[in-house]
Amino acid sequence: MADSVTFRADHVGSLIRPRALLEARRRHDAGEIGAGELREVEDAAIADAVAAQRQAGIDVVTDGEFRRRDFRTGFADAVDGISMRTFDMPWHTEDGVTTLPSNQFIITERLRQRRRLAEGEAAYLRSLTSAPIKVTLIAPGFLVDRFWSDEETGRCYASREELAAEVAAITRTEIEALIAEGVRYVQLDNPGYAAFLGAHARENSGAQARQAAFKRMLDTDRAAVEGVRRPAGVTIGLHVCRGNQSSMWLAEGGYEPIAEQLFASIPVDRFLLEYDDDRSGGFEPLQFVPKGTMVVLGLVSSKTAELETPETLARRIERAAKVVDLDHLAISPQCGFASVAEGGNDLEPADQFAKLRLVADTARATWGHAD
Repeated sequence: MADSVTFRADHVGSLIRPRALLEARRRHDAGEIGAGELREVEDAAIADAVAAQRQAGIDVVTDGEFRRRDFRTGFADAVDGISMRTFDMPWHTEDGVTTLPSNQFIITERLRQRRRLAEGEAAYLRSLTSAPIKVTLIAPGFLVDRFWSDEETGRCYASREELAAEVAAITRTEIEALIAEGVRYVQLDNPGYAAFLGAHARENSGAQARQAAFKRMLDTDRAAVEGVRRPAGVTIGLHVCRGNQSSMWLAEGGYEPIAEQLFASIPVDRFLLEYDDDRSGGFEPLQFVPKGTMVVLGLVSSKTAELETPETLARRIERAAKVVDLDHLAISPQCGFASVAEGGNDLEPADQFAKLRLVADTARATWGHAD
């Protein structure tokens, strides 16, 4: 079994939902089937996904986020006081910018937690495999930034800082509960940092406002993980996402504007960073990663079925190793395959597992077989 601190063949978490699962959720929403029947379809799909991950040779397994509608709903479904709206969001594609209907969550009342954020997810995974399991959570810094409305949330909370303390505490409690039930790897996902990169940086706010928002995000994420006790073999990671829906993305530009503060501020054991193409910039910002912290290079694209070549991946790992010691590097796809259930990337399920096999094969060729 791999040491969770050095998982070499990693992946971000979400997987393309099988058609049967998508259809079952639509029928559940329409009132045609009950929660129990939906759960049975979820369970079967997760069991198949776990088997496929093990066959691919990946070091950690997830449930593909198959019980969630998107990367945020683990929190939104467990905590009352949140409303959802739909709006047209601009997304980047290979052919330019387009708009896509996207869901937005807004906190409209004081939060009231009804259940755990990832209730039951780890227990079912552990019933399927003895392999190390990963559970993903939305980062609280993202919630404070994106779930806030001055007009609506501002009526319920005296400040963003008050809300930040609450969502950080909820997240921290969930991390500790997951570790207590035997989860070896907890990952926070924060697409919000992308707003401070390159072309996607906020144009309508001044430098002082941007820095305040960035610091608040850092402080909130740090509060969720700082001092959390990790038993031997347990790791906490942070994925810095650039947007992921229907093979589109939100942010472009290197990590230079945020690297020094981000890497120094968040006391996680590993950073999962998108490096699948030129829009992510170079490896130079990795010089600010604290010594001993793992860097998971997202070199394999989850947005296209085309397989990268082992030679290209080997060259890029070699270049990154000039900045971060090879022993503190790992490899993964740059993001999940379906951050949004109904907006998964343009691949077939077989394509994503071919990608995971490539990740596993590259990790073995570079670092040898896991213990």
